[in-house]
Amino acid sequence: MKKQKYELITNRDKVLRTLQEIELEGLKEIDRICRKYNIEYSLGGGTSLGQLRHGGFIPWDDDIDIDMTLENYDKFLEVAPTEMDNNRFFLRCRQTDKKHLRTNSRFEIKYTTLTTKGWQKARIKTGIFIDIMSWTYLPNNKYLRKIVSSSLFYIRCIYNYKMLHSYAKKANPKLATLIVFLSKVLPNKFLFWIEDKLRRCCKKRTDWIIDDSIINGNHGGFLSKGVDSSKDVIFEGLKVMDKKDPHNFMVSLYGENYMEWLPPAARISHHQWTDISFGFYAGKYDLPEDYKQYLTIKYKKENLVRMQEVSLEMLHDIHKVCVENKIKYFVTDRNTFIKALNVDEYGIYFREPIKIAMPRKDYDKFCNLAQEKLGEKFFFQDKKTDPEYKYNYARVRLNYTYIRENIVPKRKEEMYNNGFFVSIIPLDNTSNDLKERNKHIKKIRYLNHFINIKWLHYNLRYFMKKNLKMKIKMILLLPFPLKFLMKKLDLISREFNESNTDYYVDSSGYKLDYRIIKKDILGNGKILNYLEYDFIFPKLINNYVEYIDTLFQQKYSKIKMLNYVKNYYNESYELMAKNISKKEIKHIQKKYNCCFLTYYDIPDYQLSILRYDQIQKKYLTNEEIINYQKNVHNEWKR
Repeated sequence: MKKQKYELITNRDKVLRTLQEIELEGLKEIDRICRKYNIEYSLGGGTSLGQLRHGGFIPWDDDIDIDMTLENYDKFLEVAPTEMDNNRFFLRCRQTDKKHLRTNSRFEIKYTTLTTKGWQKARIKTGIFIDIMSWTYLPNNKYLRKIVSSSLFYIRCIYNYKMLHSYAKKANPKLATLIVFLSKVLPNKFLFWIEDKLRRCCKKRTDWIIDDSIINGNHGGFLSKGVDSSKDVIFEGLKVMDKKDPHNFMVSLYGENYMEWLPPAARISHHQWTDISFGFYAGKYDLPEDYKQYLTIKYKKENLVRMQEVSLEMLHDIHKVCVENKIKYFVTDRNTFIKALNVDEYGIYFREPIKIAMPRKDYDKFCNLAQEKLGEKFFFQDKKTDPEYKYNYARVRLNYTYIRENIVPKRKEEMYNNGFFVSIIPLDNTSNDLKERNKHIKKIRYLNHFINIKWLHYNLRYFMKKNLKMKIKMILLLPFPLKFLMKKLDLISREFNESNTDYYVDSSGYKLDYRIIKKDILGNGKILNYLEYDFIFPKLINNYVEYIDTLFQQKYSKIKMLNYVKNYYNESYELMAKNISKKEIKHIQKKYNCCFLTYYDIPDYQLSILRYDQIQKKYLTNEEIINYQKNVHNEWKR
């Protein structure tokens, strides 16, 4: 099959293609060594799919995987360190790097950098690499096969946590605490010994085989026919080895329709690179000076403007659903302050995801129909639609995007949909009596706090790091299941909902010390134009801002939002509104480590392959891309 050609329209195209070219240097060297020593290998995962479907890389892919049987893998590790060009390459494995605990090895290009947050935290500086996976034969007996494959998978989960403090997405979340505990007490040599015995439990070839990649999960392996033998194929113009018959392997990983292209919004890399350097290759391929920004996220003014535009577009879609179905909502976050002060320009930059509030009856109604009405573009996330999501409020998430919240531990963050979002906050009635109201608020606040501890932080590592007060809380919470706490919070939040009261309480867990609001201030809302969109704000918007600001001042001594914006509303305001300080950008980066908008990103940050319309067989212009983003979401079904 001929390689699928596409134009290098944007800087990101050029940078991604350079990364692929550098990786091909490593693949050439691996192929040379393997052919010299009669070592069989095959292209793995997405690399094999790219060869079948595109004759080379999947156009939006940014790494190479190769597979070897255990026998070939052992031989490669034996000969490669002395045979390869050590001036250009480095083989990272357990024998060459004590910090490297993973079963698979990495063939790295020296004088380059390509890494993620986890590897940076582990203080392991990695170069641009090729992952080399080994295959283990599994018993034909399905029960023994399940035992061996599950044991191997969870041993590797322990390695992964020891090395990167990362919890595998496909692992059972109920075992998270046990895995963390075992990573602390089991020595590496003992785990290596067990793993080696399991990998070599089948002395002869069997009908089942599994690789050592955690991302493939614990599904019991693949049929070995056609997978454990190789043939020559052409990949990016190079003669390399691939699986003799990759069909069953492809179906297991990607489904029957693996030869079909993904929809434009899904054409993204699964990596979140945090640091990258091409060394002398940047000059060799004539890359722009700012080439690093195109594969990593370092917030810039342009990103923040686009992120806010996307937030407003999402809220506009939610607004239409609410108006059509007579659902009451209010914009009650930072944007409310900005609108009340008529300084809309201050809102052009993203600072945090938008939050809107709904009275409980409207909130329940919205939750019941949101996914159907919002369509394929979004994923509506609450405790019913996502079992791993435990917050006491809902989120409308944008599919095929990614945002990393630093407040959520990585082992938890990987377990649920993490697209760019708008938060939907429930408003419950609370008592007119001040004492009863304060009592009600405290119950809600503490239950939210306890749920967050049990859900996000209930593990040995967190326990060891925290102060005595937190340790006591964790011990006291031990007998109370998370489901019990969540059910209790739901009952207490709704305690006054059958009463005719004058106050709402925000029961979401967001800033509960000040989210008490008089109903007459919200009223039925008021439609106001904000940055070219119509949204519903509190009826007495100025009263709302003053009321919240007063509560802020009671709790905190620092100047809060109202005074902060007022202080800038002077001769220098225009300059401030059209720029954003480095201090503010660092604050955003601290809260949201990275955000990938993929198809929704600004044009020069997109891949040209995202512009390719398979129906019209042409590349879309910038204007057509924008229209596509807004109007063609129903074509995203695969």
